[in-house]
Amino acid sequence: MAEHKSPIKIAAFTGSRAEYGLLSYLLKEINADSRFELQLIVSGSHLSSSFGLTVNEIESDGLKPTHFVPLGLERIPRPSMAELTSIALSGVAACLLSSQPELIIILGDRYEAFACAAASHLTGIPIVHLHGGETTEGALDDNLRHAITQLSTWHFTAADLYGKRVISMGKSAKNVFTVGPLVLDGILRATELNRPDFERLTGYRFGDTNLLVTYHPETLREDRGLEGFQALLNVLGQLDTHVLFTYPNADDGSEDLLKLLHHFVERHSDRAWCIPSLGHERYLAALHLFEAMGGNSSSGIIEAPIVGMPVLNIGDRQQGRFRFGPNVFDAPPETDSVSSALQQALLAGQRVVWPRKCPEPALTPTSAIMEWLRNQQWR
Repeated sequence: MAEHKSPIKIAAFTGSRAEYGLLSYLLKEINADSRFELQLIVSGSHLSSSFGLTVNEIESDGLKPTHFVPLGLERIPRPSMAELTSIALSGVAACLLSSQPELIIILGDRYEAFACAAASHLTGIPIVHLHGGETTEGALDDNLRHAITQLSTWHFTAADLYGKRVISMGKSAKNVFTVGPLVLDGILRATELNRPDFERLTGYRFGDTNLLVTYHPETLREDRGLEGFQALLNVLGQLDTHVLFTYPNADDGSEDLLKLLHHFVERHSDRAWCIPSLGHERYLAALHLFEAMGGNSSSGIIEAPIVGMPVLNIGDRQQGRFRFGPNVFDAPPETDSVSSALQQALLAGQRVVWPRKCPEPALTPTSAIMEWLRNQQWR
């Protein structure tokens, strides 16, 4: 790398707790490297008290956001996803025009990430896209992810299958790198918690069997996935399982899911709890401490299978996504099927040898991306 008098500006965008959890270790590495100046743009549900004000988690990690792009998620009625996208696009564009980074790092597929990619493309800032090439046939995010791929210059994918898909979409093979899912860094470095410590930090109380639930709107269904969530609650109402819910994403339909969630927790307060956001460290700890996971989150297809946690996956939101391990039990959004799949997941979880482990790769995703950044010929 050529010598520079001042650090290279590397921008990164985060709009939700889930995507920040995957990005956090990479952002910390960039921030700690004197060759780079991290320009962190924070938006979306991070800045909403209704979704846990998770910008606090970013700052507690020692990262200082450079720019804030609030979207008005507290407004009633909440703006449509199209309006939120336009607000994010305009806000991110203003940030990029003022800071002029060499490139920007964007992860995933959400509408906020798409808005950031569009703003970056239109302001001439090259894009590094992480976790492209994946498929989620039951969500609007599927097409948004592929749109971000088309706007991006460099691509770091989670599996060979995804790298090949990015190349098949017309992107140059020399700019596509398969590094594995970014959550590997978090799983390998996460602080281990035991059950008493987890209870102290969260207020949750473990029972004989324990289920972690993360259920998001299914944005391509007319009911936004409400039927599947109601089926899950119907089943849980008949069991003695202790349940910890985390909040859904800030997508269309999340308000209706939250109403059902809170009603269930109020009726079953002796064995059901909800937390807007566990934070990345505690979420990863939960993968080791709970018998199983339920819902329709990508973490049930990627993170949980990597450590061997059984998963109940409801509906089509994750349809088409590669599973990073066994014991993912799929169910259509109806009560009998959800009941059968959940019983299989909980039984499989009770048979797991503790503690759960994942194999350690020779090179983690973060170290591979950092190596690439350090070897670039900056102008």
